[in-house]
Amino acid sequence: MFFRKVGMGLMVAWLGASMGVPVRAQDASPPVLYDLKGCIERALQANPQIAVARYDLEEAQSQLRSARLARTPKIELFNRSGIVNDARGDAITGDELSASYGPFNKLDLGFSLPLYTFGRISRGIDAAGENVQRRRATEFKTTSELIREACRRYFGYVLGRQLLKTTEEIRKNFSDAYDIAEERLDTGDGLVTETDALKLKVGLAVVTKNLFKVQREVQVAKASLGQVMALKEDVRFDIADARVEPIPYDAGPMASYLDQAMEDNPDIRQLKAAVASEAARYQAERSKYYPAFLAVGGLRHGVAPGRDDQDNPFLNDDFNYFSAGLSLGIKWDLNYLQTHAGVQESRVRYMRVRSQLESVTDAVTLQVKDKYHRSEEKKAALEASFEAKKAGRALLFLNMTNFKLGIGSGKDVFDALSIHARVDSEYYEAIFDYNLAVVELLNVIGRLTPDALKGF
Repeated sequence: MFFRKVGMGLMVAWLGASMGVPVRAQDASPPVLYDLKGCIERALQANPQIAVARYDLEEAQSQLRSARLARTPKIELFNRSGIVNDARGDAITGDELSASYGPFNKLDLGFSLPLYTFGRISRGIDAAGENVQRRRATEFKTTSELIREACRRYFGYVLGRQLLKTTEEIRKNFSDAYDIAEERLDTGDGLVTETDALKLKVGLAVVTKNLFKVQREVQVAKASLGQVMALKEDVRFDIADARVEPIPYDAGPMASYLDQAMEDNPDIRQLKAAVASEAARYQAERSKYYPAFLAVGGLRHGVAPGRDDQDNPFLNDDFNYFSAGLSLGIKWDLNYLQTHAGVQESRVRYMRVRSQLESVTDAVTLQVKDKYHRSEEKKAALEASFEAKKAGRALLFLNMTNFKLGIGSGKDVFDALSIHARVDSEYYEAIFDYNLAVVELLNVIGRLTPDALKGF
């Protein structure tokens, strides 16, 4: 029964980690385990910058709805109620106002419906729609930058833990080699000298000092990861990955990355939407040179029970009346100087964002080429580091075995330990550099999403 419980606990932990969901083990005070996807999802949920970007998007969507409502009629109602002197008779038979008072009510209901505005409304809708796309691109850029930062800190923490493990192994090897060297010196072995033993002792001290440094860096890397995930300091957490692994990613031709960047790079998407929005606003401003045709109508009704209704259409009755109608109206701002100034201001904004788009397009093209070549360079360096790591481990195994058997020299084992320490660290750092290069490449072409790193 005990092993069944342990097995079920491990299975639940594995399933949760693979789904990118925090997993709690069955211990008394277990840490929360996150894989890379879980760290990214947690960061996206808790980061305030994402919330700000989403609120900006909601504001732009509200502005778009308001722009579309410009095509609907504007209806206004104004109602007044009060007390007025009673009056009997008409303008011919009436003598004077009555000393009594009575209520009155006046209702004015008016509406106007734009019929044709020379593109003013449609261009305004286009501008608001492009502004929504601009806000979406801003939200995507904020999300991508946060994913990139979460990946960098996650990979950095995994690298630190791997280097810590490697440093502990190297320290143990130096300690074992030093103990063997002391034993062989005591037996008078001619293949081991006092210099060899001192070198191993110095190496052990240096590795021990580096071990403390790596331990500190691991703690800082863990705290940094917790910060980007917005975890409180009292929350115990850890990562599900025991060792750093390269991202399984095969780069395609550079031309495809350039095409993707022109479509999906968040900076280019932002400026393309800004150019389209400012172009629409510019055309909307130009439409102000022309009049707007409106359908205008309304209803007016007044009633005062204490006053006689004047049936004569040629008499003005301010308290008993009813009228309704519909007409065609023209609204035209003839202040051409102000209109022209607004048009020129809008044109300058449009030309400015066009120039910004051209500049950013050139910069992104260069960034794509740089990130692409960097990823290829880091991939080649990773492959070379892997071969060096294998050779370094083989060299260490051979020299340590010979040293333990009493047929190897202290110098050889010291050199093997030094080479092994260097190539092992370089290999894991090469994985970190390659993973980060892939993330940077995906980010610059606008494809850095949680699903893009699926399976890692």
